[in-house]
Amino acid sequence: MAAPPAPSPIKLTAGIQDIMKDMIDPAADFLWESVSTTETAEGVEEKQPRTDEEWAEVRRQALILAESANLLLLDGRHVAREGKQLEDHGTPGNLTATESEQAIAADRAAFVGFGQALHDVGVQFLKAAEERSPQGIMDAGETMDQVCEGCHLKFWYPGQVIPPLPDQAPEEK
Repeated sequence: MAAPPAPSPIKLTAGIQDIMKDMIDPAADFLWESVSTTETAEGVEEKQPRTDEEWAEVRRQALILAESANLLLLDGRHVAREGKQLEDHGTPGNLTATESEQAIAADRAAFVGFGQALHDVGVQFLKAAEERSPQGIMDAGETMDQVCEGCHLKFWYPGQVIPPLPDQAPEEK
């Protein structure tokens, strides 16, 4: 007779909201903003990492993004920590933490798929950083936008009507 499996040594503390707010969002924002082209009255401004230190920071943020995606998928992870509500609780069209957990439980395979896709885009950023490819960063950023928005539309704010201008968003009123 086989011995029962040992209890997991993993102790979950953060909710999905915490991981998103404190790890994934800052890394994603950094990566999105690391390469850009802006037209001004003075001309075209190209922003991209150029020094070893700048590329090292892109690499670091890519690793944070990829590994944080894994943290979202750990069994037993709640959407919000016990006793906490989602920051955007009450925003029309958004799910509550309980409703979001129910949606994830109802389609765990889709949630895992989005988490794995986020991990993979983190690896895509990592590869672009190691190759020092601004175009690779741009390509990964486009993919990340699709992955994040797809997951959020399914598990976070499926009923929210997205306004055409950011200052018209429900949480801005």
